[in-house]
Amino acid sequence: MDRWRDQAWSRAVAWLKIVLPLTALGLLSTLFLLSRSVDPMSTLPLSEGDIEERARGQQMTDLSYSGTTEEGHLIAFSADAARPDQVITDRINTERPKAVIDLTDGGRLTMRALKGQVNEPDDLARLTGGVEFTTTTGYRLKSEDISSALSYLRVTSPGAVEGNGPPGVFTAGRMTLTTDPESGKAVMLFTDGVHLVYDPKS
Repeated sequence: MDRWRDQAWSRAVAWLKIVLPLTALGLLSTLFLLSRSVDPMSTLPLSEGDIEERARGQQMTDLSYSGTTEEGHLIAFSADAARPDQVITDRINTERPKAVIDLTDGGRLTMRALKGQVNEPDDLARLTGGVEFTTTTGYRLKSEDISSALSYLRVTSPGAVEGNGPPGVFTAGRMTLTTDPESGKAVMLFTDGVHLVYDPKS
């Protein structure tokens, strides 16, 4: 009986010496095949467009800039995304920027656009593409290009503006917002062919 058990045990050990290495080899080959079937690029949480954008240069999100002008107005500039300009090193290009100016008299100016640029050494922020300009005094303007200084109050539209406000509905070839040197208050001036449709209800 003991002899039969010894023979059975010997046969079992001999089979295990063959089966176990083959099993291990099969598992390793399976893991190797699975690793080759996974595309490493498909696991990245970025779209192809995002990868291309980042390959072209550095990109930031939630850009925020704030400061105080010489007259004491508070100015804040933010954007959903921003990246350094490839040509002008001091300029930052932005996506969906927003500029807010809190005036010393309690008024507020808000500007939104599709794109923008900030150049701090040149003391300039520029908004382009469907710029919406609103004030707490009731003005709502639209323009394709509006620029603002960063260290003092000067907002200009090099091109045409249209909108409405307390006087009524109007268009103008140019708009300038500055501080009156005598009163210290913000003054908005429309020039270059102003057309106004007076509305007493405005």
